[in-house]
Amino acid sequence: MDLYEINRFALVLRPSKKLLQWAISEDPALAGEIDLEDTDALVSVYLLPDFSEEEEAEEWLEANYQVVLESLLDEWVPDDSVWPDEFTYDDFEQYSEYAFTNMVIDTQDQSYDDEY
Repeated sequence: MDLYEINRFALVLRPSKKLLQWAISEDPALAGEIDLEDTDALVSVYLLPDFSEEEEAEEWLEANYQVVLESLLDEWVPDDSVWPDEFTYDDFEQYSEYAFTNMVIDTQDQSYDDEY
């Protein structure tokens, strides 16, 4: 197997405990599906443009947090009528835990994506 480094940053995002507690309050059936102490399986990865420094990734996120937050909220609380009317970057930081990485490795060559 060959490995292919992708020239992209990735945003590794997980819902915060606060978001998960809110989701459970909206849909109590989620309580049996979510372990608030072990959220490793709840991680999403967003591929970002390639940046020369992590600070550029932070700037990208500050400019685009709303669409990322809406995606996260839609996954856990799909009824957008109960969402806040407006989102701030502080809301994003309260509802998520995130990190960036510039080490994105693909285990498949380009033909894999062409097949699907």
